[in-house]
Amino acid sequence: MARVLIAGAGFAGMWAALGAARARRDLGAAAADIHIDVVAPTPRLCLKPRLYERHAAAFETDIAPLLAAANVGYVAGTVEAIDAPAGRVTVRMPDSATRQEAYDSLVLAMGSHTVPPPAAWRAHIRMLDSTADALDLHRHVTALPQRQPSPDRYAAAVIGAGFTGLEIATELAGWLGDLARESGEAARVVLLDRAASAGATLGEGPREAIAEALALTGVSFRAAASIRRVGPEGILLECGETIAAATIVWAAGMRAHPLGATIGHTDTEGRLSVDVMLRVNGQPRIFAAGDMAKAAAAPGHATLMSCQHAMPTGRTAGHNALRVLAGAEPITYAQPMYVTCLDLGPAGGLVTHGWERSVLWTGAEAKAVKRIINGRIIAPPPADADRALQAADPTPLPAVGPEALADRWRALLATV
Repeated sequence: MARVLIAGAGFAGMWAALGAARARRDLGAAAADIHIDVVAPTPRLCLKPRLYERHAAAFETDIAPLLAAANVGYVAGTVEAIDAPAGRVTVRMPDSATRQEAYDSLVLAMGSHTVPPPAAWRAHIRMLDSTADALDLHRHVTALPQRQPSPDRYAAAVIGAGFTGLEIATELAGWLGDLARESGEAARVVLLDRAASAGATLGEGPREAIAEALALTGVSFRAAASIRRVGPEGILLECGETIAAATIVWAAGMRAHPLGATIGHTDTEGRLSVDVMLRVNGQPRIFAAGDMAKAAAAPGHATLMSCQHAMPTGRTAGHNALRVLAGAEPITYAQPMYVTCLDLGPAGGLVTHGWERSVLWTGAEAKAVKRIINGRIIAPPPADADRALQAADPTPLPAVGPEALADRWRALLATV
């Protein structure tokens, strides 16, 4: 019997599994005997877009019932090596033993990790790469009131002013501000980056709105910041200045899982080059999705390392991994619709339209949209086969103008 093997159970891996299951159902007898299995350390989906949240109800959810409902198997372990000519992977099991797992089609969907800080800094830094990281930050912040009062007790520094850095810096501004007011102290948050502006990678469109949100939340931005050392005293800059802070968060970019580099060409972020079917270049039986793939989402625009692209690339890669085994024509990946939605703490949020990121909404309305995205849109479907497979339809949303997009968001907000 043929087998689709999916490495990873994040957003891309989960949707690859459901996409393959949807294709198996749609193709009927031609695909009925094809097995689908997911290999991952745990069947718990980490809701990474929510890790910065102060009031998140949960940072992960169990998708084992969902996989079972879709007739997808689960293997506990981590894929450590790929033997592409033989069609098998080496899996490290929970007991540290290894075993071989064969595949006929393989989907790589093992996600990404935060680019790590220097090892000597790590003991003084917190990150937001996993549920454990988010819980560690929560424990740290909620324990601050038990410390001796000091000018730096409610001071935080966030290193990296990209998407994650902006969200956690503004969230901390409100969080630490509330704690500081209870004890009559002051809070402060400093956001540092080597770039000249906060959110530089997001382009010119939202730059002014981001600067206004930082000013509103009281987050100060240090441009062109070069760090010499991070230690118990805080952050020492190359200019000799020390930024003292009891809380230091590292948000300095992402890197795709290194396994991809063992079987194909990768870019500077470690992402694999794939064709329009999301097949890894030069590997006819291997597909990639989510943060491990650099795919063409729209003319002139590649996918980004985000949930927004992980979910549809997962669906398409799963469909195609199964379709090629059933002798069906693969489908083409495209994602012409692109939006950006940032949570900016007490300043509300920011919603942009299109690849040029034209600002659509700011403030409370934009934050409400972000809450719908984090609380509903990215949530796994229920463990019901019909509803789950319906949601695994790979048909892309068409690109719409800003007014139509605004109408769509208003309709969703009306359902809350």
